[in-house]
Amino acid sequence: MITVLSPGSWVLGPESEYTQDAGLRTQDLSNRFIAWDELSIRVDGAKLATLVPVVPPLERIDLQFSNGLLRVEGALRKFISVPFAVEIREILAEGRTVRVPLSSASAFGAIPIPQFLFGLVKGRLPADLVQLEPPATLVVSLDRFLPAFVDAEIRKIRIIDGGLAVTLGKGGADLPPSGR
Repeated sequence: MITVLSPGSWVLGPESEYTQDAGLRTQDLSNRFIAWDELSIRVDGAKLATLVPVVPPLERIDLQFSNGLLRVEGALRKFISVPFAVEIREILAEGRTVRVPLSSASAFGAIPIPQFLFGLVKGRLPADLVQLEPPATLVVSLDRFLPAFVDAEIRKIRIIDGGLAVTLGKGGADLPPSGR
């Protein structure tokens, strides 16, 4: 077994220091093929955008990442196509849950969208993918995206040029199950 104790240090062999971690699927990371205390990764914004579901009444949705700001632009069809934009200035992570507060929402380029209108789309969101908490916060569970052989908790997510910088806390992974 390989265990990452800190960035740059690797230990071969069993590791018994890891016991119980809230939010992880396993209680003992010593049985994992790979385990880590902290891991920094980057998520490509363009590839992330392909995972965002475009469900009716949405016609399109685009994500633009720049340092500290994620701008979401799209179009919503009611009777006519209504262009909208939403700014995301922070992404809050805790354990296996990500909260995305929506702010500065506008339609037709300049008309502010009241927060209560977000409730109108709540029932149209794919419940197994994302939830909407008042007043306007999207909530996503990491369980939906991680394969069963990976355990991880999210400590921090920063919006950077071209995507996201994610810091994972304690976690581990096994080899994916074979197709046999």
